[in-house]
Amino acid sequence: MPSIAEPSLQVTTPTYTLFDDNAVGLATILGTPVAGSALMALNYRRMGQTRRAAIALILGIAVTGLAILFGWNLPHTVSSPIALILLFITARIARSLQGTAVIDHVQRGGRLGSKWVAFGLGAGICAVIFLSVFMATYAADHQPGVLIGTKDEVYYSGTATKEDAQSLGNALKAHGYFNDEGASGKGADVFLAKGKDGTTISFITKEGSWEQPPIVSLFEEIGREVAPSVGGFPIQVRLLNIQHELKQKSTVGSVTVAGNDVVYYLGAATASEAQALSRALKSNGFFSGKGADVFLSKHNDGTTLSFVVGDGAWDNPAFIADFERISRQAASAAGGLPIRLRLVNTSLQVKRDEVIH
Repeated sequence: MPSIAEPSLQVTTPTYTLFDDNAVGLATILGTPVAGSALMALNYRRMGQTRRAAIALILGIAVTGLAILFGWNLPHTVSSPIALILLFITARIARSLQGTAVIDHVQRGGRLGSKWVAFGLGAGICAVIFLSVFMATYAADHQPGVLIGTKDEVYYSGTATKEDAQSLGNALKAHGYFNDEGASGKGADVFLAKGKDGTTISFITKEGSWEQPPIVSLFEEIGREVAPSVGGFPIQVRLLNIQHELKQKSTVGSVTVAGNDVVYYLGAATASEAQALSRALKSNGFFSGKGADVFLSKHNDGTTLSFVVGDGAWDNPAFIADFERISRQAASAAGGLPIRLRLVNTSLQVKRDEVIH
């Protein structure tokens, strides 16, 4: 009796290649997690899992972006271990998610992807990332600028124009801020930016100067004087360190009352507070359209109300009493008591300084 042969199982040899976790790790160490995830995505695509391929690639790009962001702001001694941790994690994820599929692929006669391909992909992505970062850094450090004199320069960005920068530079030179002098003979650099958030003028300052109220006030006053050259108020004055990191910012604006009387607001003071103050001063009879200037400033040391007065007024007890009364009555418009009262001369030098409770 003839025997019946058992049917043989046909094993189809895959025609495509898959990359193992070693290849993923090699690509990652050269081209960041986005390179490793690209190989994982390619594996998924070749196995017909298109949705997982897209997810793997998106997650790789997101992780790489975050790694670059944190690495940019961390010292090298910290960023290097982070890179090794990302390498280890990416390789482990590849082994966990695709390791079994890769082993099965090899057992069915399939071939592994070349390590040279992984090397080339990682090196290529590394070159693209390096070039992108270099170009971004170059663009940030090489804003267009206008040379004032022989050393000082105004850089401009956003919607600010070369004409705006030239106008600001001329105003700073007339003020005395630009004088062709500076640290190491390099002059001074100022940055002008215009955009949807308004006009910003940034100054590079000495270490710790942003913590000194007189220095902050000095730069606010420079901003107040040059604001008309860049389109008027309000503007934001920013103080930067030598690494161009923001350390202090102040708003400088003005509210014109009927006639020529003006309330300037500085620091954290707002336009609405300045408007409320102008109404309070007008109701108290202080503003009469004769060109009086008042300064409302808010900083970490509190709220200050400064009045520009004629010579000798700061030594007149009757005048002092009037200003103390006016300050108390108007304090609620500026946030309430206590409030610092200052009487200054026409050069804005402080001649009397007291706190009103």
